[in-house]
Amino acid sequence: MPMRSEQDSLGSVSLPSDALYGANALRGARNFAGLGRSMAAFPVFVTAMARVKQAAARANQAVGALPPQIADAICQACDEIASGAYHDQFPVPLAEGSGGTSLNMNMNEVIANRAGQLLGDALGSYANVHPNDHVNLGQSTNDVVPTAVKLACILASGPLIVAAGHLASAFETKATEFRDTLRVGRTCMQAAQPMTYGQLFGGHAAGIRRATGALQSACDGLRVVPMGGTAIGTGLGAAPGYDATIAPALSQAFDMPVSRADDAFDAMASADGFLRLSSELRNLSSVVSRIAADLVILGSDGASGLGEVILPAVQPGSSIMAGKVNPVMCMSVQQIAFAVHGRDATVALAAQAGQMEINHFEPVMAEALFDSIELMTKGYILFAERCISGLTVDAGRSYQNLAASFAVSTVFLRQLGYARLSKLVKQAQAMQMPLAALAVQEGLISEAELREVLATAAG
Repeated sequence: MPMRSEQDSLGSVSLPSDALYGANALRGARNFAGLGRSMAAFPVFVTAMARVKQAAARANQAVGALPPQIADAICQACDEIASGAYHDQFPVPLAEGSGGTSLNMNMNEVIANRAGQLLGDALGSYANVHPNDHVNLGQSTNDVVPTAVKLACILASGPLIVAAGHLASAFETKATEFRDTLRVGRTCMQAAQPMTYGQLFGGHAAGIRRATGALQSACDGLRVVPMGGTAIGTGLGAAPGYDATIAPALSQAFDMPVSRADDAFDAMASADGFLRLSSELRNLSSVVSRIAADLVILGSDGASGLGEVILPAVQPGSSIMAGKVNPVMCMSVQQIAFAVHGRDATVALAAQAGQMEINHFEPVMAEALFDSIELMTKGYILFAERCISGLTVDAGRSYQNLAASFAVSTVFLRQLGYARLSKLVKQAQAMQMPLAALAVQEGLISEAELREVLATAAG
């Protein structure tokens, strides 16, 4: 393989002659080899980094710090990267240990080499476009990386919010379909009061939408960025006027409102925005996981379990028990929740571990957040399409469970009073007879009237 040599402050390195990355990226890739997936595996982050660099170039051009020809070349290179080109040129692991410097320099080098190519430079020469002097002008890793991670999280969360809405819609469809199907509501895993499956599924949809709304709010909070603070919040190293132009440039590059923090020092040192996002991801995953866990119970087979909900049979459930079918789609979203909770712990630890003027653990927070978002997005689409959309309810079994339970006792509460009703319940227990059957036998109500009263009680 043809190689070229590059010189940096630590000496000379050899790298492939056609590589768009340079010495800094190569050293980072070597130093952190094996520490997870590279930047290239997170295209949303690569895109966000490129857009941040593009905005910086336009802001620097606007204040006269960067010649138009160089700014144009940098912006074209950024457009190409954001469109999906050259993503294989980002070998540095995302969760690297340099506080993001290797990530920032990997991006600077790729942009500088590609922009230089557009201006006729040989790779690695940096004759017209330099990674530090031009691409990184007026910036620091300390304001670039958190800004890019924040905006990348917003971009990545968009599909998740759509997927969660799709899941909520699937439950709303089922709420309409089984609007009048009676069931026994259960508290503490014991029969409580009559309700309908329409109410149950409607409640699930409402919970998902509420949690999704909170997630959207957390994403909106990430639109406030530390860009322009450079290394610690002072803005030292940026051209006069750059601080006023960078937010509009970011807004244009990302096609959404972006603003600078009111206090740059707080913005540089604090990572609570990532923690808030992670918390809402954890919360949404918990909401969906709880729903899935209930469906597992409601769908337990009719011969030995509740047998009310019939989940789609998507694959055989056992290598030894013939005919067994497991609620695998429900269990998959439960496992997603376990993984999200673990990653939330990572974000929490990293967010509180920042020191002095910056938090240098954004790379591991970014990896955890991107992984959680991707898992949830894919998992909720599958859950909606391969489970919820195809589930049915055994109305007969559901009513049988209701009528056989002591949930019907509330129907007779006003008629008999608590004390007399308690005696009737104990009598039914002693006779090993459903309370509803005993009530019919005692002439308190007919079967038809019971069904009507239960429907009325369910609302």
